[in-house]
Amino acid sequence: MDRTEHVHIISAGEKIHIAYPAMFRELPAISRTMVFTDSTVHEESTDPVTDKYRLAVRNAVAATQEISASLLIPFSREMIFPPAYASVRSALAKIRREYPDARFTFDLSGGSKELCLALFAFAPWLGGEVYASFDEKTARHVPLPDRTIGSLLSSPNHQMILAILLNRKKMKKDAAKGAVPEDPALWVPRQYLYGQLVSSYVPSRTGKEKPGAPPKPVAQYKSGRKPVAELSHATFSGFMRTLRDAGLVEEGYSPGSRKEKSYRITEAGEIAFRFFSDPATSSLVWSMLESS
Repeated sequence: MDRTEHVHIISAGEKIHIAYPAMFRELPAISRTMVFTDSTVHEESTDPVTDKYRLAVRNAVAATQEISASLLIPFSREMIFPPAYASVRSALAKIRREYPDARFTFDLSGGSKELCLALFAFAPWLGGEVYASFDEKTARHVPLPDRTIGSLLSSPNHQMILAILLNRKKMKKDAAKGAVPEDPALWVPRQYLYGQLVSSYVPSRTGKEKPGAPPKPVAQYKSGRKPVAELSHATFSGFMRTLRDAGLVEEGYSPGSRKEKSYRITEAGEIAFRFFSDPATSSLVWSMLESS
């Protein structure tokens, strides 16, 4: 994909067609525009004031689309259904996978409180920049903390660990028919997690070979498919420590034991997995992304 892609996301309000042109003074390189709209905007209301507002929002979105078309900028809409948090998360995760190298900016000048808060909450996960132009004339940048989760999730081993934890969580919750996250059954024993990762472990790249060093052994294969690669417990512990320190997994002890550690994925871990995992990593990663 073209690394100069600039995706601009707007929360739909009744004056976004006025704010949109103002954004180009700050963001002249916008190459794709997406408007996120509350699903209720397309519903009829018995309250004349509410109905008038919803009509104004629909007209503003249509006008924004016309402006985008006049500038030859691709335009699309995303319908957000309650609860907005989950709906926005899924929509942005999908967009992030479609445009992994894009620059993302957000205009949160309009829309419902729930929609704007959800977009604001997830903007850092895309490395996004947030703007607001409540006077419809001047775009103001809203500073956000820097995130380095994307580089951490570039490791296929980190992706697989989160996929295994997320899969076990889903399986346990389905079996328990709505078990709460604090349920001990949702914790995954270290030994089980290690055993699951062994079959898909990808060794880290090593440094350059020293002059005169003996050649490295050629990788052997099992059944003509996967190379034999040894995952040491020290390396595995390093993976878990990194994910734990980043707040993506939680570490505890198995029930009835003060020696064997157990792990479970955190909400931040689920979000990071959805936004930064590559479906090509493995069939498990792909299936967990599809089920999200």
